[in-house]
Amino acid sequence: MGIREDLATKWNTDYFNQKLQSITFNDVGLRGVKNSTIKFHYPITAIAGANGIGKTTILQLIACLYHNSNKSYKPYRFSNSKEAKPYYTFTDFFIHFKGEDKSEGSEISYEFYKSKKQKMHTLKKASRWSSYDRRPERTTDFYGVSRVIPANEFNMFKNTFASIQSPLTKESLSPKSTEMVRNILNKPLESVDVNSSEKIINFKLNSINLNNGLSYSNFNMGAGEEVIISLISRLSELPDYSIALIEELELGLHPKAQKILIGKLFEIVLNKKLQLIFTTHSPFLFDAMPKEGRILLRKPSDELEVIYNPSSSLAFFELTGDSVKELTVYVEDKVAKSILETLLNSNIRKRIDIADVGSKENVVRMVGAHYRNVSLGKAIAIADGDLTDKELNNWYKKYVLKEGERFDEVFSVNAPKMFSKFPGDNAPEKFILEKLKSSEEYVRSIDDSEAFCSFIANEISLGDHHGLFRVIAGEIGLSEELAKMRVIDGLVRFFGGEFEGVLGFINSNTMMKN
Repeated sequence: MGIREDLATKWNTDYFNQKLQSITFNDVGLRGVKNSTIKFHYPITAIAGANGIGKTTILQLIACLYHNSNKSYKPYRFSNSKEAKPYYTFTDFFIHFKGEDKSEGSEISYEFYKSKKQKMHTLKKASRWSSYDRRPERTTDFYGVSRVIPANEFNMFKNTFASIQSPLTKESLSPKSTEMVRNILNKPLESVDVNSSEKIINFKLNSINLNNGLSYSNFNMGAGEEVIISLISRLSELPDYSIALIEELELGLHPKAQKILIGKLFEIVLNKKLQLIFTTHSPFLFDAMPKEGRILLRKPSDELEVIYNPSSSLAFFELTGDSVKELTVYVEDKVAKSILETLLNSNIRKRIDIADVGSKENVVRMVGAHYRNVSLGKAIAIADGDLTDKELNNWYKKYVLKEGERFDEVFSVNAPKMFSKFPGDNAPEKFILEKLKSSEEYVRSIDDSEAFCSFIANEISLGDHHGLFRVIAGEIGLSEELAKMRVIDGLVRFFGGEFEGVLGFINSNTMMKN
């Protein structure tokens, strides 16, 4: 079992003895985030969405949900106040200029798990927010965008750490944390020193010591180096069961560093039983997350829409703002997308967008978004064969039905124009495997060896359709992607006739004649 699967399993046990499970905004809300519930299904959650949609508001709100009576703890703050509290308050984040809405009447309800018990708490805003000391206890750290501002831009830091008269306390990063930093930075790192001063409460000056004897501090580091060291050192020191919140995790980091960093964060979260929630615009970070750890925020109308388990393709189709083509076709996953791309001729392919969105519920949701907001353009969905009538009915009512429409009046007319299914009654991989079992000619089009024919006929079972392309790739000695191309090409060549309904459905929804 890999670390991602291990985290998923442990999330539903007492291993994570503290966890935030959901937050709900009432109809007043905060900064336009209202009438919404956000649920957390995994120890690490990536929240993506367009600028201004409410990602930072959600992160800052979560920072205010918990109390901390340990007065010696200093949360990460861009402040040098010796009177700073050991927990975050709304005045840390939610400042109102003259004439701005003060969110009076806002109520925030949240469900959390602590000491084997499911609990709920509600915060209310009248002229002030309700009492802080009634909130559940949990160590909380919030890392905002200020973490990427270079230390040399602040006179306070320069005057303190550059002065030979200033007494400093020096500690070394642990060997394990140092190894993490070494791997991310890909430098011959000997050690990392963390220097602190009594004059500065919430800032520590990091310095790198290389194997060749060269040393340098935050004042001379690149932004990415400083960010990585600060995050790794700080997160590694958090008490077990803490909650950490990071705004735009990718700031200052190139794609390779992002990928390595997220892997190290998985290790820290597992070892310290942390809950980590971060916002991002990075396709590299979002794609590195398991689906249950992804949340996409959309605002097709005035209401915030929360999409769980989105594919990375859906998330960044939303974020890039690409122009809408003649038709958008939503499918569940990359396999379904590859089948369609192989089936369609170039005339059709150039006129449509095919987007894999992660689940059959999401294909219904996305078509509903287009139906309710015509500016998004025309859209249809082709679900896997296991979409049931009951599921479609329920999700149509939830995501597609417009205000004032009656389900029994519009569904039978609209649904056949919006939704279709791939042949078979299961995932495309199972349909493919059934066809492989039924046709030696199809099998030999992939690899004309007796060993492979015997493998398909006698060894692989219909229950093994998950990971089908990986298994076939291993058997015939090709990359998984090339094996998938051969399998799908053969499927279309030998059994393309079974997809005539799907092709006709797409053609009927385009303005062109094939």
